[in-house]
Amino acid sequence: MLRKLLKALTQRLFWFVIFMAIQFGLLLYVVLWASYAKGFYLAFSLLSVLMLFVVFTRPEKPAYKMVWMFLIGILPVFGGVLYLMMANKKLGYFSRKKTRKFLKALPDESAFPETAEAGISEKAPEYSHISTYIRNKTGLPAWGNTECEYFYYSEEFFHDVLREIKNAKRFIFIEYFIIGEGKWWNRILEELLKKVSEGVDVRVIYDDMGSINSIPAHYDATLRSKGIKAVAFNPVKLHINPRLNFRDHRKIFDIDGNLCYTGGLNLADEYANDEIRFGYWKDNAVKIRGEAVWNFTYMFLEMWNGVWGEEENLERYLPSVSCQEDGFVQPFGDNPFDDSSTAEDVYIQMIANAKRYVWITTPYLVPDDQMMGALKIAAASGVDVRIITPHYPDKKTVFEVSRSNYIPLIDAGVKIFEYMPGFMHSKTFIADDEAAVVGTTNIDYRSFYLHYELSVLFVRSSIVKAVKEDFLKTFAVSEEMTKSMVTVRNPVRRFIRYFLRLFSPAF
Repeated sequence: MLRKLLKALTQRLFWFVIFMAIQFGLLLYVVLWASYAKGFYLAFSLLSVLMLFVVFTRPEKPAYKMVWMFLIGILPVFGGVLYLMMANKKLGYFSRKKTRKFLKALPDESAFPETAEAGISEKAPEYSHISTYIRNKTGLPAWGNTECEYFYYSEEFFHDVLREIKNAKRFIFIEYFIIGEGKWWNRILEELLKKVSEGVDVRVIYDDMGSINSIPAHYDATLRSKGIKAVAFNPVKLHINPRLNFRDHRKIFDIDGNLCYTGGLNLADEYANDEIRFGYWKDNAVKIRGEAVWNFTYMFLEMWNGVWGEEENLERYLPSVSCQEDGFVQPFGDNPFDDSSTAEDVYIQMIANAKRYVWITTPYLVPDDQMMGALKIAAASGVDVRIITPHYPDKKTVFEVSRSNYIPLIDAGVKIFEYMPGFMHSKTFIADDEAAVVGTTNIDYRSFYLHYELSVLFVRSSIVKAVKEDFLKTFAVSEEMTKSMVTVRNPVRRFIRYFLRLFSPAF
């Protein structure tokens, strides 16, 4: 117990929380003191009214608006200040300038092989509208001539990555939410350093908040001292920061622009079950080789341009291998600064499109009204809707919210399963043996509204069959939930659930 306490006291996250709490307390005190002691009550109240107008008119999702309107309403003096400090979702001038410069540097369309838009319209017309939606929202097309492999277990992924790094000739791009020092990252780092010595361009982006307890502070500087170009995304600062909520939750391991890995896995030992925290950790990854890798390379370079700002000839990063076609593959991304959640919209379209079944895995089940409505309508229409969530949670507050959402879904005919061996971390959708999505996006507000995320749509691909096999294996070790199993009778706990559900868009 003492060792755990000492460990917590020496972690950056602990001191970050302490400093943030102190600053919020001081800010609240100053605003209330100025309002009541110095006569600024009307000024702060008018600010809150103005912020209510801003919230109402911004092109945000209704659930996200509702939380902020509620907070400002019950905190008429402090609410406006809080919104200004914590809800700025606009790109700054320099970020917009970098983005425009990056887009101008993109290769001309003639440099690309032919996309698969015509093929998906001809061979899978029922999914062509989803593919077109992704292309129109993100600029990232569907591709053929792409080989795919699905990893059912984390250990397989790590072994394969170590083998493929050795074949890198030009560059290795790594972008992960969490990097953790330990058995697997240390082995990967060893191989990366060998590649640096061979002249390979190795770049690493990691999320500073995601990795706050798994690597030392300023780890990017440590990597740079070894010859790896590295940067921490949105570094954690010990002061109130309106961009604090915006995290890079993507997973990209891109080798030479010809091969890329993604999925739920991060680069840390707990994902391979070498460090046990919440029972057996169930996760997945996919390996993509061929033309579709360009979408990952594009997303990485766009992020790199934003956090590093390096000018370069982007044509040198185009894929250079020819692969056999394995259906249609369309990687795409999300960011917190656009006016929609592309991944959520794709999920909702897949649910609405399904004729026989839709199966879903997610570590957190915190859907907004649109997602909840789509799931209920599908189940009431006779579609076999099943969702697998963890039995052992990593965040108890979110687990309570997830379980509170079981009951209305079960009432509508949705089957909810909990993965009994441990924690379910994979994020997968599958529909009708025709299409699947594998990626980093959870069914919660943070993923939909506040994170940089990525997903991959697979249509008529071997990945669809592999994902279904994974579901069938997982159902065999999962337990179907009933209303009586998750109903809470304790009034205090019920109140806590209602309270957490109200503020779930802020999670």
